[in-house]
Amino acid sequence: MGKIGRRMAAGVAVGVLVGVLGGCASDGSEAPKGAAGGASSGSSATPSVSAAGNAAAPAAASGAASAPAPGAATASAGGTGAPVSPPTGAGAGTPGAGTPRADSEAVLLDDKVVQQVLPDVKVMAGWEEEKRRVDTADHATTCTAKAPCTGKPLSGSVRFSSGDLVTRFMVDTLPTRDAAKDRLKETCASYGSGPFRTVDVAVLGSESQAFQGQLAGSEGVGIVLRSGTVVASVTTEGGPVDVAATRRFAAMLVKRIEQAQAGQTPDAGMGPI
Repeated sequence: MGKIGRRMAAGVAVGVLVGVLGGCASDGSEAPKGAAGGASSGSSATPSVSAAGNAAAPAAASGAASAPAPGAATASAGGTGAPVSPPTGAGAGTPGAGTPRADSEAVLLDDKVVQQVLPDVKVMAGWEEEKRRVDTADHATTCTAKAPCTGKPLSGSVRFSSGDLVTRFMVDTLPTRDAAKDRLKETCASYGSGPFRTVDVAVLGSESQAFQGQLAGSEGVGIVLRSGTVVASVTTEGGPVDVAATRRFAAMLVKRIEQAQAGQTPDAGMGPI
């Protein structure tokens, strides 16, 4: 099948996962529970990534800005579809240390901040940005420079591609941490009725869960997570399934969310965890 045909078929299939992830996505700070994540920004090497979920293309590079090299990651299936919570009593921690960071109560209700949280071409070297958008949570209003959205829950997304590889980042900001917890539970539960299975990967953010399923004739991976009051998701598709590579993208997104929650300008790239 040609590149255009594959994109069209993938678009239809991915829509199913995107719809589920859009609701299941939640914030996240990171706390490994089985897989590693990270890769650094700066290099313009063309990504050679494995795919998954509704966005695509993770590249597995550690400490380099180049996109991850393809390689199927082994992930155990099973589970109930409920998000994986951090260890009891765990507080702020160092990435990779096995404990999640603080469950922030900070709210991100400014579209300019959400735009900054979403990765850009600087940290996605070698990828082409295809679509970026920030709307009010009900999608009734698209936020623009002339019509900014401030003081209300928001929904943002950005899609990158590299050849047939596609990666999508999605963020939903909620007014309270409890609202974010409820959103994550509801959307993850919806996976139970879909053609997806849970996979065991290191925990990201306050809580997270990874899913794998068939998309356009190939397996896709999606990671949904919550970081305090933010719910987010990262999906990849278009190449060999690589759960660890998808997690690296999710780890970067979590770091950017945490920076925004701390009042800093989000600029985290893909680096070692």
